[in-house]
This record gives sequence, C-alpha cells and structure tokens, in this order.
Amino acid sequence: MPHIYRFLALVVALAAVAVSGPSFAQKAQGYVLEVSGNVTGQVGAGQPVKVDKGQTLVNNATITTSPQSYAVLKFEDGTSVLLKENTSFQIQNYAYNPKVPEDASAIFNLVRGGLRMLTGLVTSRNRDALKVATPVVTMGIRGTEFMAALVNPLYLQVFSGAVSATNAAGTVVFNAGQAAVVTSSTTLGSLIPMTQVPPGAFQMPNFPLSSAPATIPSGAPVGGGVAGAAGATTAIVIGVIGVAGVIAASNGQSSATNH
Repeated sequence: MPHIYRFLALVVALAAVAVSGPSFAQKAQGYVLEVSGNVTGQVGAGQPVKVDKGQTLVNNATITTSPQSYAVLKFEDGTSVLLKENTSFQIQNYAYNPKVPEDASAIFNLVRGGLRMLTGLVTSRNRDALKVATPVVTMGIRGTEFMAALVNPLYLQVFSGAVSATNAAGTVVFNAGQAAVVTSSTTLGSLIPMTQVPPGAFQMPNFPLSSAPATIPSGAPVGGGVAGAAGATTAIVIGVIGVAGVIAASNGQSSATNH
C-alpha cells in the first residue's frame, strides 16, 4: 500500500510546516506590565482566560477588564496603555523593529470602556503609524498622551501632542489641552469644555506611564494564543503517528495471514 505511506509523508510534512510557520511563531512585542482585579484575555475567537502580570501580548489578542479592575500594557517601542475598568481592548496589529522604525505600525481597537495612552517610538518616523479604532471614530495618535472613553458618545482629552479623529463626516485634529466629543460615526468631532465630560468618564487608576522602550519578557502569551496553536499542531502530528502505527500493524497482520 505505497500510496498510504506517500499520504502519511505528505501529512507529516504539512504538519512540520505548520509548526514552523509564522502563525505558530508569532513574535510577542508587548506584555502585561500591571494587572489588578479580574482581567481576561483571548486570542481571536478563543476562550477568555485569566490574565497575569508578565504575560506577553500577540496580535489579535483582546484584553478585557471587569468592574473595579484595570490593566497596564507595555509595548516594545515604549507605548504604554492603561485600561480602566469595564474595558475591552484589541491589539489588531502591532509591528515594530528598532532597526527599521520607519516601517513601524500599530492598530488597536477600543471596543468599549476607556483608556489612557502614552506613545513611544512607533510614531517617531511616521506620525500616522499608530491608530485606535472605536465604534464611532478612528483616532490617529501623533506622538502624544491622551485619554479616551466610550460613554456613548466618545469623549477625548489630549495631554500632549495631537490626536486626529476620522469618520464618515471627515477628520478633525485635537491638540494638547483640548477635550472633545464624537457623538456618532457620521458626526464630526467637536471641542467641548471639560465641564461637559460626564463624571467618572476619565476616572482611571493613578498608575505612572512611561514611554521608554521595553524589553519583552519570556512569559506565556495571554489567552494561550501561540502555545495553544502549537499544542493543537502537536496533537495532529501525534495523531498522524498513531494512524501510521495502526496502518503498519494492519500491514503486518495482512503479511502474516498471506504467509
């Protein structure tokens, strides 16, 4: 039955490629600097699991904080993100190489809740390299520190630098010392006095943020993303080996019968 062995060889080869492929060797470029309370993480559509301090962050990971909880995320270029309670934040795509900073990019997604962000070197060569998407607007972060809170609508406060807000209505730029509101995805953002920001919208833990570049620890990824995928591939390989053994045993039995 030579065709069976050719099939097995092909499956084993494909499994080896899967193990070494980029989806199973995704480089962690961020980690959980601090966590308090009940914080969970998941990769893609995976099951949410508890997040611990020191765990690493990969693309397509979503961090969610529960009531009276918060998390601080730190990325290789120095960008720091403080997530307040009742927040869901996705790392859609982050890529940074200090040797080619002009190619850096970061796309985050604030699904709900609020954050405080201090950018690092990711925007040093390209001011449009970092974006934060929300249900009502996409914010372009131009080397700055700011807060954003989704309280239906979105409220924004800029401490340094500038933040652009783009949606179907157009783009408006807010500078240091300004507060703004975006009421819907079809309404242009507008300046407001801080007195119009709802109480508690910008209430966040007093955790100091730094823009210094970070060394990523070797902790397990949040949500078990890379490790879980590798484990699944290992199971496939073991399964193939098991099938090979069954076929070999079957061939051995047939040979004995023929004799």
